[in-house]
Amino acid sequence: MTFSKLDMKHFGIKTIMSFAILLLLQGNALAAENNATMGMSAPVFFIVFLTICIAIGIVAVLAGVGGGVVFTPLMMGFTPVDSFIIRATGLFVAMAGALVAARPFLRSGLANIRMLYFAAVPYATFAVIGALLAGYVKETMGAVGEAYIRLGLGVLVIFIAMIFVFAGQRIEYPEVRQVDGFTRRVGLAMAYWEESLGRVVNYEVTRSWLGVLMFCGVGLTSGLFGLGAGWAMVPVFNLVMMAPLKVSAACSKVLIGIGDTAAVWPYIMGGGIFPLFAVPCMIGLMVGTIIGAKILLKVKAGFVRWLIIGIMLISGIRLIMKGLEIFGVM
Repeated sequence: MTFSKLDMKHFGIKTIMSFAILLLLQGNALAAENNATMGMSAPVFFIVFLTICIAIGIVAVLAGVGGGVVFTPLMMGFTPVDSFIIRATGLFVAMAGALVAARPFLRSGLANIRMLYFAAVPYATFAVIGALLAGYVKETMGAVGEAYIRLGLGVLVIFIAMIFVFAGQRIEYPEVRQVDGFTRRVGLAMAYWEESLGRVVNYEVTRSWLGVLMFCGVGLTSGLFGLGAGWAMVPVFNLVMMAPLKVSAACSKVLIGIGDTAAVWPYIMGGGIFPLFAVPCMIGLMVGTIIGAKILLKVKAGFVRWLIIGIMLISGIRLIMKGLEIFGVM
């Protein structure tokens, strides 16, 4: 028995609808038990966060950043949802989006599989360590740990916003003048077909030893704060290791799928995934990304980039204020 594409599409739609109905029924039970939906009925809770995340996805794409880097600080700064759940959902959303985007990058050869193997070990290892550390802070430090997490994330978000403001221009085709001995031995040089040039682009990378150290830090940050890591990975690949910009972006997306898939498990085991919150957020960000990508073809996104920077600054300040409130300083 064979299925046409139309049959498969209808089957997928029916499956998603059935899952959504079961999810809403489960959400109503949870809401009745412990007010997990913030006083709203499950359908209203679902629709509210779906709408918010669609908007986040649209604006993030227009500004040229990942949705996760906006989602986590906004949710932690301006909603009463538990921060452990928000960080778990941030990793879950980043993982889902990256896994969807990974296939075409891998099939086309744009993602350098050698660099992925090389970077995945430090990034995934330290992302898991960061996630375990998040669970440890939650279990042992209580409100004090929550304050430190909010303060740390607030400072980090403001730092990321400053990077967007002051960082130098990324280089589409960096010129590698000298390859160090370590990088040459691990053999990261590759080639890919560049459609815009109509030819194969051969490239080499350098300073891979420094890249390893930086990926350790990026992974730890991503796992601990549940924050999308594309804002850091692309500069590491492009400006530190001197990979072409397209290759850097493709590798970043695939690597998030690898590392965050591992890092989300400690959050799952710690009860950090609340389906009625995670599912609408995931669907909303993915739908918003698709809509934003279409809008991006028709509009200039410079203003939106500054809007995102403003949102991140406000979110960072709000997180710092909430952390200081927990300490009783404000």
